[in-house]
Amino acid sequence: MDGERLACAAMPLRADNGVYALVIGSREGMNSLLGSRSERLERRIDADEWALRPEVQCLISDEGASVAAAPDEQGDPKTLAGMAVRMLLSRYRHHLPGWTLLPCAPVTHNGQHLAEAMIACAVQWKLPAEFLRWLVSDNACCSTLTDCAQWLIETERPLPVQEAAGSIAYVKSLAPYARRNQWMLGGAGVLTAAAGLLCGHETVGAAMRDEAFRALLGNALIHEIAPSLPELREDGLAYAARVTAFLENACGDEGWPAVGENLISRFVSCVLPVLAAYEKENAVLPPCLCFGLSALIMLYAGIRKTADGYALPAADKEIEVWENETALRAFSRMSCDMPPESLAYAALSDREVWGCDLREIDGLEDCVTGRLRDMQLLGAAAAMRAAAGK
Repeated sequence: MDGERLACAAMPLRADNGVYALVIGSREGMNSLLGSRSERLERRIDADEWALRPEVQCLISDEGASVAAAPDEQGDPKTLAGMAVRMLLSRYRHHLPGWTLLPCAPVTHNGQHLAEAMIACAVQWKLPAEFLRWLVSDNACCSTLTDCAQWLIETERPLPVQEAAGSIAYVKSLAPYARRNQWMLGGAGVLTAAAGLLCGHETVGAAMRDEAFRALLGNALIHEIAPSLPELREDGLAYAARVTAFLENACGDEGWPAVGENLISRFVSCVLPVLAAYEKENAVLPPCLCFGLSALIMLYAGIRKTADGYALPAADKEIEVWENETALRAFSRMSCDMPPESLAYAALSDREVWGCDLREIDGLEDCVTGRLRDMQLLGAAAAMRAAAGK
């Protein structure tokens, strides 16, 4: 969205049209906001005129509207914070109540970031101190998280946006839900990309139609990742089903290289904490996540330097790989036909790749060596079936 002017629309929040939200973001991004409610958007509105309507109680921004502070012009604001401050200043001068502001930018604490950006904008414009106090005291910037088609809003008080089973929910803290999203949905994405491509599936949908992979993924989500989320453990089974449905329906047509972007970094942030915590608590390793790590190593051990970067050789083409230079350079020195002991040692011991020596996790080097040996002797698909208990 760099350089694209933000659009503004109005959206009724209740069936009687008694409460509205102003929606700010990209024209395309608004189309998916709050599901079918986007169909009721009133577009091409006069935002300044709508900002003074008493029935407007909320401002919502789509995922494309940045919450970061940036220089802006008071007379013609182009940032989310600038547009919000301009409209709220008008409401303040007309003695109207403040708003609930709900940003959807995919960053942690997006509500706090928007509040800080609005204050910075007001200070930049040298607005009165009384308005600054009103901006902080009479307006609420709530952090939100979009998670498998569900919109979570961090709040402890009623809001103009009504809760709706399965789609909109209030929570006291987003932290456990953000961790669940990162570990379960993020971990599922890593497994799908690494194991799926290694077994010859070029799209997410193709991997999800593989019975052995579905078993591997289901076991990983339900038995290995969900138990590592004690605050939400009871929701693990239902959330695993949502993750699976999301991958099948929303991501089914996605393929390489997009789904394989930054697999190492994603493994470190989404899978490694679960793998280490599982081993520490149970004194055994999670077999499905260990297979995912082994698949990632076997997959990347085939990387080769090209004129344009790095790629994985395939039957009739080369597949571009997007990853940090350190990891690409390290794996380009390995080979998928190295002795499994040597390959496991070379991959797991590289602190620059993983941020630590993975051999320090008890039993992991032996486990990965065994998985790599299975892949070399039996083939990736057969090794995955064995890991999934199929």
